[in-house]
Amino acid sequence: MNHPSSGASAQRGEPVVIRDEGSWFVIDKPVGWHCVEAADSDGAPSVEDWLRARDPAVQELKDAGLVHRLDRSTSGCLMVARDAETVSDLREALSVCDSPWAARKTYLALAAKSMPKAGEFDLHFAGRHKRSAKVTVKAFGTPGDRGRCTWRVVRAAVDTAMPATPRAFDLVEIELIGPGRRHQIRAGLAWLGHPLAGDQLYGGAQLGDEFNGGCAALHAWRLRVRSITVEAPPPPWAGGAD
Repeated sequence: MNHPSSGASAQRGEPVVIRDEGSWFVIDKPVGWHCVEAADSDGAPSVEDWLRARDPAVQELKDAGLVHRLDRSTSGCLMVARDAETVSDLREALSVCDSPWAARKTYLALAAKSMPKAGEFDLHFAGRHKRSAKVTVKAFGTPGDRGRCTWRVVRAAVDTAMPATPRAFDLVEIELIGPGRRHQIRAGLAWLGHPLAGDQLYGGAQLGDEFNGGCAALHAWRLRVRSITVEAPPPPWAGGAD
């Protein structure tokens, strides 16, 4: 595969390949990119088109071999497979919770301040009518819409920080348990009273455009697949989280 920008951060510009295992690889997806070509295009680029233009192995694969998806506003680790069998195997690894082969996805986010230092949620996420971009969060539901997360606050908000700046929010590390649901972190934290900075859809406070392009502050930071751990460089608003 052509790696014109490998080793650099993808916070601005095109995606960057940050790990290549032959049958699968991980890219750092920039903010503002769709994963797949949108039915109603808003003019934003898609990772699917970017992949098809650069890797012959994914040409005949659905979604160009994307194993999972991220929101347009979310940056970070995105896994791609080069054959259908590997797509299936990796999707299974992402869907299980307790197996030693289970994959793990860890995110960084800026959330409304005063979150508990650590915690978890076990909620249910369901789509609304077709014209609504939001999802509905409920305490009870079916196994098929269940979403689980654990979190810890990495850096607490500073009360004297200027509004709309990263230090006015809690920096939170969040781990998904089992399969992720649409808007799971965004809607889940909003349901708890701590919407993400810049997430207008779920009532988040404004974050300056210079920090994340006017998007919700959410970054797919770390991806663990079997014995391999891949990290996408933290975005500027995370302030070098470790």
